[in-house]
Amino acid sequence: MSGNVMHDSPTEFLHDVASEDGRCVAQSVIPVGDGGYRCACSCGRWDIIAPGRAEGLRLARVHTGTEV
Repeated sequence: MSGNVMHDSPTEFLHDVASEDGRCVAQSVIPVGDGGYRCACSCGRWDIIAPGRAEGLRLARVHTGTEV
């Protein structure tokens, strides 16, 4: 990874995430049909449903220890 994901192509980013097995290098917050958001981490140990996008992002920061 270049150190700035905004400069990596999507393919480079996904390749780098896949090679970091078990580490918290990427989190996702994806809307699901019932109005909730499925939140998960590349570490494979965190997968939840949040009631909203902002809460999902907050919980991702809690998971990675980067909540301010």
